[in-house]
Amino acid sequence: MQILRTVLLVLATMLASPALAQDDKPLVITDTRGDRGMLAPYVHARNGIAYLYTSYIFDSLIAQNSKGELVPGLAESWTLSEDGLTADLELNPKARWHDGQPVTAQDAAFTFSYMAQNPYPFASIGNIEQAEAISDHHLRLTLKKRDAGLFSGLLLALPVLPRHIYSSQTDPGHFASPAAATGSGPYQLVEYDKAQGRYALKANPDYYRGQPVFDAVMIVTMSADAALQALNNGEVDVISYLPPERAGDAEAAGQQVVAARSGHVVKIGFNHEGMFADTDMRQALAYALDRQAILDITSTRGEAALADTGYFQSGSPWRENVADPAYAHDPGHAADLLEKQGLTRGASEKWQRDGAPVTLRLLADGAQARVAQVVTDQLEAFGFTVDLRLMEQAALQAVPAGGDYDLLISSASTTGDPSDIASRVTGQSWNADRYHGDGKLDEILQKAGQSATPDERLTHLHEFQRLYARELPSLMLLDPVMATAHNDRVDLSFMPDGALIGIPTAIDKSAFVTE
Repeated sequence: MQILRTVLLVLATMLASPALAQDDKPLVITDTRGDRGMLAPYVHARNGIAYLYTSYIFDSLIAQNSKGELVPGLAESWTLSEDGLTADLELNPKARWHDGQPVTAQDAAFTFSYMAQNPYPFASIGNIEQAEAISDHHLRLTLKKRDAGLFSGLLLALPVLPRHIYSSQTDPGHFASPAAATGSGPYQLVEYDKAQGRYALKANPDYYRGQPVFDAVMIVTMSADAALQALNNGEVDVISYLPPERAGDAEAAGQQVVAARSGHVVKIGFNHEGMFADTDMRQALAYALDRQAILDITSTRGEAALADTGYFQSGSPWRENVADPAYAHDPGHAADLLEKQGLTRGASEKWQRDGAPVTLRLLADGAQARVAQVVTDQLEAFGFTVDLRLMEQAALQAVPAGGDYDLLISSASTTGDPSDIASRVTGQSWNADRYHGDGKLDEILQKAGQSATPDERLTHLHEFQRLYARELPSLMLLDPVMATAHNDRVDLSFMPDGALIGIPTAIDKSAFVTE
């Protein structure tokens, strides 16, 4: 375990000062992927885990506890005007940047103006009309329109930046010096080894929200097999993402395992500008496929569960507790729907339109190759000719809406505050639904976003769920299970709807702070 020996030497030097926390032995977390980039806004890798690690260092105005409930972050209290257009937040006067300077409302106001000029991909501030520091600790936000997800979405997601450091940076995408990682969170970055994908963090001794549980946190790159061996040997404490099929191995060795459905579904997206523009065609495909068989073939050891078709997945606090249409395998009904759309079966039992065979162009990346092959086999058995193309994700990202495809298998998140559902349903990114239909879904989402009360918002979201399951902007197939293994030094759990922006993780920073 050369990696661990090297990092332990780094941490021995780093922790030469008196103990700050309850446990002076570093907490060691393994990550199979490796380098996640420098842990600072704008330069960390553009994925949820890199953003999560960065949140250990940078706090937001509002935080979460280990149950996913909203709690004070840099803002110790907040109010919203009756018209929903003005938010007033009082910042905690004890909050300090890692260099000792106080965190002020001026820093927060600066963050909004800075991100207006330099967009941050994990927090959209387009609805903020003005951010104003009324005093050193009083921040006022004026909204362009009511946003029901302001506190549980934007203000939870947005990392506040130190004005005295970032105000001089005109190109934050290339600002990766140590000063870039000056945050206000519970941990400070003291070492980043890009080649090894290794991070060493030390506790912030003046953290305003409470005492960090560990003097230091290490994040090291390690394969699942090596990580299991190291966990059993007492050399690591947490395997952040354990393959679910290895959960039994960890438990047999006396380790603790927590698991949950991820909400990051594998789905079939449709080209809504082609033959699947009509709802009947999408429903026909849903009935033609045997989703349960797809699950049984591709998830033999509990790696996934059957996805719900109404967008929100089981366990989501936004989901209405009703059974979505299951679209159980029904080839006869699928055939009836296709024939209503003008398709016929020739003597070869292949589907035709106007005498020409129908070929479905199916795209997927390598991560979904197995699912794509099972889908291909089922569609061909049903009478379609399928042109399956496995592509690099970069190439898939370049495929435009209405491009050279009929079906596209991808993985996409359904977790987090619903304030950004519209981007996932009507957005144009490669794994969005790229769907507008008759506009009813758009209208419902707009009403949900501008709801005056949580109950009103939930009513609209339940209506969205029911309509989504009928219209099928995408057909949800599988909901992968995620698992984390750990020893008894920590108590970990998955939040009901993911951490922060909906990241399915058991290692949110709330697990490492004693409040």
